Amino acid sequence: MLSNTFCSSPWIHLRVLPNGNYNTCRWAANKNVSQNINQISLQEFYNGSEMSELRSELLDGKTPSICASCQYEDKHNKLSGRRKQLLKSAVTEADFDLKMRASPHYKHFKYSWENAGKSDYYPVDLQIDLGNICNSACIMCSPMYSSRLEKDYIKLNSLADDLFEFPVNSQSWTKNPELIDKFVEEIGQIPKLNYIHFLGGETLYDAAFYAICDKLIEKNLAKDIIVGTTTNATIYNEKIETYIKSFRQFHLGISIESVTNLNDYIRYPSKIESVLEIINKFSTLRKDNRLFLSLRITPNIFTIYEFDKLARYMIEYNISAESCNILNRPSVLRMELMPDDIRQETVERLKAVIDEYNLIKNSNLVNTRSNKTVDQNIANTIIEYYDFILNYSIPDNAEQERKNLIRFLNSFEHLRNNRIIDYAPRYTEFLRNYGYGDKKQATD
Repeated sequence: MLSNTFCSSPWIHLRVLPNGNYNTCRWAANKNVSQNINQISLQEFYNGSEMSELRSELLDGKTPSICASCQYEDKHNKLSGRRKQLLKSAVTEADFDLKMRASPHYKHFKYSWENAGKSDYYPVDLQIDLGNICNSACIMCSPMYSSRLEKDYIKLNSLADDLFEFPVNSQSWTKNPELIDKFVEEIGQIPKLNYIHFLGGETLYDAAFYAICDKLIEKNLAKDIIVGTTTNATIYNEKIETYIKSFRQFHLGISIESVTNLNDYIRYPSKIESVLEIINKFSTLRKDNRLFLSLRITPNIFTIYEFDKLARYMIEYNISAESCNILNRPSVLRMELMPDDIRQETVERLKAVIDEYNLIKNSNLVNTRSNKTVDQNIANTIIEYYDFILNYSIPDNAEQERKNLIRFLNSFEHLRNNRIIDYAPRYTEFLRNYGYGDKKQATD
């Protein structure tokens, strides 16, 4: 059934990776594609063979392999990227056929059906990865998105080459100022472009982010565009205050999963006290309603246990929640690897929050990036993770993955001289059962 597989994303969206390669979707697995922003324009990729083939597959009711992440989230009744994009096309799985025909994009779907996947439309939603300049080395990240982690991975690879690929030194496309100028010119040629989300690295450390935003303002394009970016909240730059006033809206997402010092282990070497101070500074800017502030959350096996504390923080400070995806890479950090006792406690802790605040899920919420729907965004996110933890299936290879988790942690701790059990003591017995010791263990 199309209602279970169809996605409108390739009609309205595309992505540029840090090295300038294109990708069909922000939620799709990164692919080794030959098309690069240095060679072809945004519009050429949008109507090229890769996007056309994807549209045709979706119209035929197929499930492309790159859509596996969204399919997994759909299975667990989470607001997946697929469902988010369908909502932008005014399509829901309930009454799918009726909503599909009434969609403002239906004529474009029909055109693609009749023209081998080609589109007569244009992208209105872009995700632009600027590069990997970053001051953090989060354990769940990759060298593609962190220059600091890129250096670590050279050493980590020597400790456990099956867990840490040797980093490929790929040049960020934004190092070329001519490409930045070309990109801004192309933005001005896309009719009714609505939203651009910039990612790094850490965008607030990246000169390219400011260069592009300034050029969009100079060319009088900013007033018609919503710009978003994601930060690790380790830096505050006053230019953000100017951008809030200049763009139609400014969306600031803050990557965080813990409001305790567990953050300092996961998002090394940040310090949670400083992170919370900076979040508070950004919060004061919400007096201008053009700023939408949210916490972008991707819990892992450790941080999910404390998710109730983060939930209470969001409720207390009225900061919206955005659940990015269900973490599946690195696979050893998946939430599904929790032991049964910790899983049950996590369920009970989240249920206590849901009951205390009388949270109710609204599956029909369309605009998840609005200051008018913050309370419902928070409720939906908490309940979705509660449902996921309650209902997920333990992977068949869980035992091996848990053993690999120990090697994974040992490798990082060999470099950083820290211990996960100092930050997540509830996991001590579980980790020791799989070989974790008080002293650094051999990584083999």
